[in-house]
Amino acid sequence: MLYIASAFTPTPIIDTLKVAGLTGPNTTSLVVAKPDRVEVWDVESQGLVRKSELEVWGNIVGIEKVEVEGAKPHLLVLLAPPSAQLLLVTYQTSPSPSLIVTSSITLTPPTPSLRQAEFFTSVIAHENVALVSLWIGVLSCVEMEIEKDKDAKKRRASTVDTDMSSNDEGKRLIFRDNFNINIREHNLLHLSFLPGPPTSSGPIISFLWLSATSDLQLQARTLSIVSHSFNDISRNVDVVSPLSSNVTLTEETDFNQIPFSCPAARRVLPIPSSASGTDLSLLVIGDEHSVLYNLGTVQQSPKALRRLSAVSGTNTSPRAANARRSPQNEMVSSVSKRRKSSMNSKSSGGIGDSANERWELKPVWRVRQGFGTILAAEILEAHATGASAMIGDECGRLTAIGWEFEKNQGILEGATGQNGVVRVRKVEMGQVSPPSSLTYLDSSYLFLSSAAGDSALLKLAPPTSDTARQPISPSSSSNSKAVPKKGKGRARDDSEEGAWTIVLEDEGNEFRGDVEEIERWMNIAPVKDFCAVKEEGGGLSHLVISSGASHTNSLRVVRSGAGLEETVNVEGIDGIERVWTLVDSSNTTRLLLSTSSTTLVLQVEEDISLIETAQQVSSVPTLATGILPGADILVQVTASGIALWSDLTSGLSAGSIDVDKEAEIIAAQVCKSLVVVAKRGGDVSLFEATANGISLIASFNVSAEISAVSIIHSPNLPSPVLAVGTWSNQIFLYTIAQLQSGSTALTTLNESFFPASLHLKPSSSSSTSTSGVQLFAGLSDGSLVIYDIEPAGPNDEVVVKARKASSLGNRPLTVCPTSGPGVGGDKIVGVGLTERMSIIFESGDRIDFSSVSRKDIIAASSISSPAYGEALVLASQTGITFTKINSLKKLSVQTLDLGDRSATKITAYNEKLVVDGMVVKTMDAQNGEILQLSGVELRDAATLTPLTELPLKEREEVTSSKAVFLNGRDYLVVGTAILPSDEDYEDDDNNYLNVKQGRLLLIDIVKDKSKEKEEDKYQLKVVVQKEVEGPVYDIEVIHGFLAIASGSRVTINRLSPTPPTLTEISSFTSAFLASHLTVTPASKANTSITPEDRLVLGDGMRSIIVLSIDEADGKIYDDTRDLATHQVTAMGRIQDGGEGIVISDGYSNILTFRLKEGIESAATFGLHEEVTRFVPGSLAPPTSTSETLIPDQIFATATGRLGIIGELTSRSSKTLDDLQRNLDKYYKGPNGLGWKSWRKGGNELVGKDTAGWIDGDLVQKFLNTDLFPSEESERIIKGSNTHEQIIKINENGQKEPADRSDVIRILEAVGGMH
Repeated sequence: MLYIASAFTPTPIIDTLKVAGLTGPNTTSLVVAKPDRVEVWDVESQGLVRKSELEVWGNIVGIEKVEVEGAKPHLLVLLAPPSAQLLLVTYQTSPSPSLIVTSSITLTPPTPSLRQAEFFTSVIAHENVALVSLWIGVLSCVEMEIEKDKDAKKRRASTVDTDMSSNDEGKRLIFRDNFNINIREHNLLHLSFLPGPPTSSGPIISFLWLSATSDLQLQARTLSIVSHSFNDISRNVDVVSPLSSNVTLTEETDFNQIPFSCPAARRVLPIPSSASGTDLSLLVIGDEHSVLYNLGTVQQSPKALRRLSAVSGTNTSPRAANARRSPQNEMVSSVSKRRKSSMNSKSSGGIGDSANERWELKPVWRVRQGFGTILAAEILEAHATGASAMIGDECGRLTAIGWEFEKNQGILEGATGQNGVVRVRKVEMGQVSPPSSLTYLDSSYLFLSSAAGDSALLKLAPPTSDTARQPISPSSSSNSKAVPKKGKGRARDDSEEGAWTIVLEDEGNEFRGDVEEIERWMNIAPVKDFCAVKEEGGGLSHLVISSGASHTNSLRVVRSGAGLEETVNVEGIDGIERVWTLVDSSNTTRLLLSTSSTTLVLQVEEDISLIETAQQVSSVPTLATGILPGADILVQVTASGIALWSDLTSGLSAGSIDVDKEAEIIAAQVCKSLVVVAKRGGDVSLFEATANGISLIASFNVSAEISAVSIIHSPNLPSPVLAVGTWSNQIFLYTIAQLQSGSTALTTLNESFFPASLHLKPSSSSSTSTSGVQLFAGLSDGSLVIYDIEPAGPNDEVVVKARKASSLGNRPLTVCPTSGPGVGGDKIVGVGLTERMSIIFESGDRIDFSSVSRKDIIAASSISSPAYGEALVLASQTGITFTKINSLKKLSVQTLDLGDRSATKITAYNEKLVVDGMVVKTMDAQNGEILQLSGVELRDAATLTPLTELPLKEREEVTSSKAVFLNGRDYLVVGTAILPSDEDYEDDDNNYLNVKQGRLLLIDIVKDKSKEKEEDKYQLKVVVQKEVEGPVYDIEVIHGFLAIASGSRVTINRLSPTPPTLTEISSFTSAFLASHLTVTPASKANTSITPEDRLVLGDGMRSIIVLSIDEADGKIYDDTRDLATHQVTAMGRIQDGGEGIVISDGYSNILTFRLKEGIESAATFGLHEEVTRFVPGSLAPPTSTSETLIPDQIFATATGRLGIIGELTSRSSKTLDDLQRNLDKYYKGPNGLGWKSWRKGGNELVGKDTAGWIDGDLVQKFLNTDLFPSEESERIIKGSNTHEQIIKINENGQKEPADRSDVIRILEAVGGMH
């Protein structure tokens, strides 16, 4: 069975809202929606303060705030199919501050085959009514109401919390009803409620859509709750040509010459009613222009009114006449109490509020912001005679638009024809990330959220007197005049009624502002590609991720481990081998440093200084040291003996013991007043040191050379415990009571490698008593073995309760004990040093690890001082550093901003080099022209510094790359796609289906060591280039041949050395889209199943095909096919009961196949996110997972999720499978959804239950005692009957009931995957 875990959750921000009074009276909150969670941050004087978050089981596509009089503020959260739901969420302060779901409804399409909305998927709200757009041709209307008092009392009575103070915060809202309204507009672009009180026929809504004839139409309608319909209140307006219907559009049309034209309009921004008097205003925003429209009532004759009514009516589906009350017209809802037809053609109140009035949409002014699709818009300020707004486009350009009417009467004077002046100013504010939303907080602070770059808190800086000029008169070139002037003798045209004289104050871009980045919120999405860089020992060093878009492209280095921050660096101390922290009775902190020949003491105050010590103290290296309790006497153990120093400066001795030169001390430790020393020949002596001198307690011989010793003494122990490690791979455990009584009972631990270091500490494990002890044994193979031992055994012997082994490296492991610092509730208890550094810390009642990318650390300790706080002391060959730990158990991410340089594909060539396919794409905001160049870049794998570059042809992009070994040499193979002309090619999310030609480049990376400069120089030398049919999607090497997947073909090629040429040997042409290649090795267990390496082809339109290739001549002689239409989007190898393949399909599922005699479908998991790539490896820190789980693959999704997949052992599979089953039965997600429903796979028409997987994100919740207190956890463990009891498999392979500790032990073992 497979285990899937999230190591990094999605980071893009979908939307943000500013909500007043959400977390308390007089508070302002920023609500942040990410793909899988909602976060609340309070806006305070010191910045944004995190308050709470709500994780949901679903993909969030929209949020909206709900403000109803008498109720507390609420949020609407819309989840996308396949688990479509609408959640009503609010914030509660008791029993604990948190976001809660007060009501939810499940949304299903009216017909199962109905397509999802292509352009506009969101939820909008006005008072107690919300509209949901999820599918084409239908809108769901949802009504909300305040929870009734009797229901609120029942709810409070059913909960543990009886605090009635929450009543003062306002009442909760719940969903009352929902119904469908069919609409004619299948290409709905935008939908918005217009602010202000509703009309007699309901609230007013603006519709922007693309008609069947490709016209951009804008119309205002009212929503009738009574009749379940939309009523047109204005005529349709063609926003491309709003004043004339006789304009013929061609490719040469200059839209600047068409008055008020707004081509490619995609968004409508309603203007608050305070800025428009009695009329309503809305800003229609396109990819080049923005136009302000006014919606006002106009007196109309009864004849004209009847004519308008004939062409305007209720908005219903063409199927309305026959549909009537079909169930297909309704979204399924558990709270729906009645169904009403949405086809009622009767409108209440007529078209307007008065029978002799009509509503009219009229353009007022237009401004040109430049080319670029607008992604977000926000009102900055609004008042009675004007307003200002901020818009952001796909290139991250922020543009502020402000306008002011020089009329006190409002925007328009009606039908009298009176004209006024409106002054419009456009200010270019700068370039940031492409926004998904803009939220103005206050005092010039703007929060910019992004799904394609880092989000940021910005400080807006308006134009200064240096950048602002006097307003200029309108010019004909800019069409700043709203309509043509009337000529003498011309009749008044209707389109000129109420026209305004426009003064554009931004002519020639006179106004330029600026933005200051206050906070930056990291977002690694969208992930375009990533690779795993290995370290010298073969393990995973780090990941390099290519992310971003537009001009916010970046490369991210992701490492698993602790986050370090150096606070103090003390240089000039060479050759440090050991370091200890000493604290005397006055709480003065000192550091004792030992080199190969000397001992140094540092005073740790605000100024770190070297203490002068007597020669007899400093002239020899120190093996162990400590301060005697109750006396400021230093214990120093050297190779020649033990010395007590009451004064370091003068060298005043309080006692000493010397040893023979033939039997020098090789290992020692000081624990309070006890000193243990080990000599050559296996002699061990235990002493007690006091202010009066040193006395021998016990001595013995272990008959072997000693490698390490450790001792522990505390009031909780019945007797001190001593551990002795030998070079013969044994560890002996004693109690002092045993030694003093002469007991022969001895506890011996046998290992496969000798202990290089030992450390005894009080136990943090629940498997021992309060007198329990843990032994850390750092072995010579880099493993850390942790023993839980009990010193109060029979005959005073030490009893071993448990053993846990973890690999922290490959070289001998030195464990340096520490006494902190604490990080987020966890406590650091040691530092492990092999070829790399690892942090050892207590998390709850278990020991965990976090690796650090430092290879220069020799020794470590910890300090806690008023001047430097809690920090680690890390010693290298050249000095020491005080280092704070910012995070544990987390991934650290470093960012290299690339601007407009996009790395489309990235490959780790070796441990030192990575290669990326680079594309530079820029768009001219003035003319919309896109300029592009591309190439192949070579970078340093650690620093990502560019080393060299190989330019590619015009309109050529890298589509694949791989490091290969052919004919005894390493090469880089790069596959490209040569894009056709603009007329024949449309860039649709890197879709290369229309590409007919590509190239294959075999590149030799030549290293040129310059004598004049120290750094290495590289060249990318093209050895072979070959044109292929279609883009090159993937590359592999099998049996020494080069396999190339291009277009719909897979070719097997031989590299001839002299001259270097690639010759096609065989091909496979039966694929629809040859998108992925993977080589599976021959089975070692059963050669009859997989006798040789095989090439697996992933078909982008179907499933997988296994190709058998002759090892001698490279001929394809057999193929096995899976004929399902999975649409492979990513593929890799996996172990799942044998050799297998894991794929991500076109429906966002993860599937596995076992390759036996045929292709056997194995496991299915409904991930509901698009996987970008699978890469072998693991981000998990080194733990004991090998006994429970073997990590196999890392995957990344487009939304920035980093996950790990591994195969569970049979023993852990049974226990976790039972746990997952019971959690699914007794635990529901925050939105009331069951786990099986959330993780259901398949496609829109045919669902498929998740099988063969353990969802680590689900089962790890069992460790959360807030979710599962003791009673609830016992219920999960035991179930409701004997068949639901969670089972464990013991060491003999027998099934037996598991308890909570058994389950937790397995969860902790695999916890490092998260």
